[in-house]
Amino acid sequence: MKVTVKFLAIFYELAKTFKAEVELPDGATVGDLLKVLDERFNPNISKTLLNDDSGLREGYNILVNGRSVDFKKGLETRLNDGDEVVLLPPIGGG
Repeated sequence: MKVTVKFLAIFYELAKTFKAEVELPDGATVGDLLKVLDERFNPNISKTLLNDDSGLREGYNILVNGRSVDFKKGLETRLNDGDEVVLLPPIGGG
């Protein structure tokens, strides 16, 4: 299956691209996707997103089809062919 990944802000700098199609085996999870992104683009993608407990760092987010994985099954969220995944850093401003 193929999913589209969008890399925003720091993730754009790490991956050197804004968007990529990634081939994954059927039944792959968001966690599986992160492993592939580390291998294909930059191992610092997971290091930036995840804390020592393999959960998302505070303020960071991953969206699957516009919905945060926090409202699904976290890194165990299953992906489907054609899904869009967005990696988001903390958003700040004033």
